[in-house]
Amino acid sequence: MRNEKGFIFPTTLGVILFCLFIVAYISSVLISEKRFYSETEQYYILENLMQLAVDQSLLEIKSQSATPITSYQSNTINGSLSYEIKELSPSIYEVHLTCKTIRNKVNKARYQFDLSKNEMILWSEY
Repeated sequence: MRNEKGFIFPTTLGVILFCLFIVAYISSVLISEKRFYSETEQYYILENLMQLAVDQSLLEIKSQSATPITSYQSNTINGSLSYEIKELSPSIYEVHLTCKTIRNKVNKARYQFDLSKNEMILWSEY
């Protein structure tokens, strides 16, 4: 016991430093996972809003209540959606969709719908 010469203090510092590195690593992994889950949630909310906007715009086109230029905007619990319908020809309509979540994630799309064939002939997201 007389010849220790301060062995316990550096060992304690080394163990504490090692534990701090482990805590820092685990917290960075947890923060990264939380960010990933949040982004994934926003992605699915945007997809849901986009599907809702497409369904509503198609319903309006098929019911033939769309004038040459028709605009629609709606707010939901998860965000807002809007679309604008333009008549390109008597049987072809072009629709511009914009969806935005509460956390300001935005998704925009455009499609053309052929009423005579009853199908989408063009889809573009930007």
